[in-house]
This record gives sequence, C-alpha cells and structure tokens, in this order.
Amino acid sequence: MIMVLIIAFCFWYGGYAFKNPEKVWEYQHFLTVKDGTPTLFSIYFIKACGILLIMTAIVMVFPFIEVILDKTIFK
Repeated sequence: MIMVLIIAFCFWYGGYAFKNPEKVWEYQHFLTVKDGTPTLFSIYFIKACGILLIMTAIVMVFPFIEVILDKTIFK
C-alpha cells in the first residue's frame, strides 16, 4: 500500500515540478531567499528532476503490472 502512495506522489510531484518550476523553486527557498528569482539553470534542473521522477514512477509500476493483470479478467 505504501508503494502505491509513493508511486502516486512521484507522478504528481514530477508533473507539478515540470509544469510549475518557479513555484517549486519558491517552495524550496522560501526561508533562505527573499524576493529572489530563480536562475535559468535552476528552472531547467527542476524540470529535469520532474521528468526523472515521472520516469522513476513508471519503472516502479512495472512490478505491479502482473498483480494488476492477475486481478482482472486476464487470468
């Protein structure tokens, strides 16, 4: 059950980081930087990490495909 939550979080946060890298940067640096703006490198890096999280979630789903198919009509 915990693995399903981790996979869902990876999909959600990866998509969020890819779509809104500026917001993710603000959340990461709200205590250390006041009225700062992220650099172009940090925006690209946050997007790359979002893609990496989505890819990780896809790889983590592979072991569950057999379990999912066993519980459906494809027995």
